[in-house]
Amino acid sequence: MRKFLAGFVFLLAITLTSHSQTTSIKGTVTDTSEKKNLANAVVALLRKSDSVLIKFTRTNAKGEFVLNDVRADSFVIMVTYPKYADFADQVGVKSDPVNLGKIPLMQRALLLKEVIVHSTGAIRIKGDTTEFVADSFKVKEGATVEDLLKKLPGLSVNAKGEITAQGKQVDKVLVDGEEFFGNDPTIATQNIAAKQVDKIQVYDTKTEQDQIKGIGANNDSKTINIKLKDDAKRGYFGKAEAGSDFDHLTNAKILYNNFQGGRKFSVFGTKSNTSTGSLGWEDRNKLGIENDFEYDEIGGYYFSFGTNDDFSDWGLQGLPDAYSAGSLYSNKWNEDKDKLNLSYTYNRLGTTNESSTLKQNLLPDTTFYNNENATTNGLKQQHAFSGKYEWKIDSLASVKFTSANTYKTTETSAITNSEALDENQQFINTGNRTNTNDVTHKQSDNQLLYKQLFKKKGRMLITTLRYTYIHDDNDGTLNSLNQFYRNGIVDSTLVTDQLKIGAGESHTYGGKLTYNEPLSTKWNLVTEYSYNANHSNSDRNTYEKDLNGKYTVLDSVYSNNFDLNAYANTGVVTLRYIGTKVKSAFGGGVSAVRLDVQDLDNNRKNIYNFTNFTPQVQFSYSFKPQTSLSFRYNGSTVQPTIDQLQPVRNNNDPLNVYVGNPLLKVGFNHRFNLWYNSFNSSKAAICILG
Repeated sequence: MRKFLAGFVFLLAITLTSHSQTTSIKGTVTDTSEKKNLANAVVALLRKSDSVLIKFTRTNAKGEFVLNDVRADSFVIMVTYPKYADFADQVGVKSDPVNLGKIPLMQRALLLKEVIVHSTGAIRIKGDTTEFVADSFKVKEGATVEDLLKKLPGLSVNAKGEITAQGKQVDKVLVDGEEFFGNDPTIATQNIAAKQVDKIQVYDTKTEQDQIKGIGANNDSKTINIKLKDDAKRGYFGKAEAGSDFDHLTNAKILYNNFQGGRKFSVFGTKSNTSTGSLGWEDRNKLGIENDFEYDEIGGYYFSFGTNDDFSDWGLQGLPDAYSAGSLYSNKWNEDKDKLNLSYTYNRLGTTNESSTLKQNLLPDTTFYNNENATTNGLKQQHAFSGKYEWKIDSLASVKFTSANTYKTTETSAITNSEALDENQQFINTGNRTNTNDVTHKQSDNQLLYKQLFKKKGRMLITTLRYTYIHDDNDGTLNSLNQFYRNGIVDSTLVTDQLKIGAGESHTYGGKLTYNEPLSTKWNLVTEYSYNANHSNSDRNTYEKDLNGKYTVLDSVYSNNFDLNAYANTGVVTLRYIGTKVKSAFGGGVSAVRLDVQDLDNNRKNIYNFTNFTPQVQFSYSFKPQTSLSFRYNGSTVQPTIDQLQPVRNNNDPLNVYVGNPLLKVGFNHRFNLWYNSFNSSKAAICILG
């Protein structure tokens, strides 16, 4: 009993001692100009050693605040209030309560231009950019940027490494404002160590033209910029990891980075049987070129032969056997007036896929069943080289040239068995077919951009020139046996044995002028004109066997050869307003598109003319900082593609043959978006640390 009492007294003493080691901090927040106390100001207490948020509160109606249960340590106290400059100061806490007295805040409008206010907040909102101080968020030892992103409020990362920020997909990740291995986001997020990061910045993905117009594209996507610490920009670091079941499954990755001031060199390699092995998402056919989400009036009119496959987990079907490797070199010199970025990536993806499809079609008078089993083997290989050079001529003019070049081969072989049954489970037809397809795809995207600023603030001219070259070669075979039944007995049989040879080439030229004229401090007028021309040819020929067993007999029904010339002229006018609480932009564009299609088989020419309209309206209202309501409307004309217009038969599946319709009309899409966003950095910080 004595031992129990002694232990109890000892624990009580420890508790009382521990409690006695905490104290409080209080003060009053005031306005320096109007001499009034400010209610509902946010008061945050951060530990000085690592900037971690310890406590936060808001001032009461009298502008007073109290932070209780504060342990002895060195802190930074930060006070924020809408339209006022942030206040930050160091506070040393010992055993006695701390009274900071009156804390003066100054309105931003009254600050002198040369006054700079520093803040050590964990989360900062700067216009459309949300910035996170990396060291304010706790991560495990050896954590990567991806682990850090999972800790940030408003961001999420799924099992594939795909990032969502504030409800929008992140489609681009930069390192110190530069692309890191083209547009492959997870190379950076899964390989750079979190301890190397100074800040994470999140903002809307926009082109140069979008930033001027104030109306973003329809994709509603985000960009993340990883800002490294100064010491991480000197020296080197790397990462290697591997996992295996020592039987069939292997997943290995290695990355090496070398930084020296403005120069950066990196290499990586992967081997995987559990994913594509690619460290990125969808290949957008512009590796290394900044994503441009503007509507391309003639982009859909070149027929590409099976080049939509990619090396991402998005399109993965079957069991993979994947390799990838790449290197990156970037440098800045001449006081950062010259910037160079070069990268090379190799991908190899082999897949084996077995699939089964069961369908039941319920009709008013009967029921049909369709069953299909397929085995597919594929091998895709790609070499991609991209480069970007930027030259800042002077404080008002700059030039940027980007080039992305891709060489891709695809080999596929598929065996498919299908059957159609009636409501009594009797055969209607059965089919067995084998398809093979070998595709070689070459593509080069090039863009030259010149930006000119003027002495008048806000006045700007951007000139863009583009050239794209695409060449495809396609060889494939189709062997099929289809049987058709009547009353459960074979009535007829269709045998197909064909060789399919295709080739296509496309040259696209384009130019754009974008001019911004500030009408006042809040109103801007943006005008834009663009011209695009596409010259391409497409050859599709199907051959059947002759008496000697060679594919020499042309099947004109499933063959088509044509030349295409497409021209588009587009004009856009946008009026933009930027106020304290209200931001809006509205305008529209008109495009005149002409398609000249020369049918070489029938010596017939078809001419199509389309008029496209693109009205756009965007409006946002900020109730308070980080809380806003936004509305966006986009209208766009939907014109038929060349595949829909050109009467070309495709019998890759003889039981489902599609034909073109040259009489298709233009459609129109209306898209409305309405969203409400409220982001409380203080509460978010408490959540992630709690």
